[in-house]
Amino acid sequence: MADNKAKCGQITITYPSNCSYVCYCTPQSGCTWAVTCGDWTTGGKGLTAKPPRHASATIAGKLDGVARSLQKTWKRRVIVPANLRRRTIRRRTFRGTPAQIAQALGLKLGSRPGR
Repeated sequence: MADNKAKCGQITITYPSNCSYVCYCTPQSGCTWAVTCGDWTTGGKGLTAKPPRHASATIAGKLDGVARSLQKTWKRRVIVPANLRRRTIRRRTFRGTPAQIAQALGLKLGSRPGR
C-alpha cells in the first residue's frame, strides 16, 4: 500500500493511504492537521509564515475518520449520517465556517460541550 503526502501550512505529512487526513486552517490559530487510522488519531500544528485569510479544511479519506478528526479540531460533536459512513472523499478543500464545511460534506454538527 502506497503512502500519501499532503501539505498543511509549511509541514509535509506522509500518511498511509487507508487513513483519513484533515488540515484545518483559520486566521486566528493557523493550521492544525490530523490523521485518523482505525481507532487512533495523531496530529499537530502546520506552521505558517503568515496566517491564512479564510478558514479552510483540506480533507481526504473515509468520511467517518474525517468526522472524528474534525470533532477534535472543532471541539464539538460531528455526526455522520448512516448512508455516508463508508464513503471515501478524494482530497478536497472547503472554505467557510465549521457549519458550512460540515454541510458541504453532508455532516451534522452537535452542540458544543457545556452548552
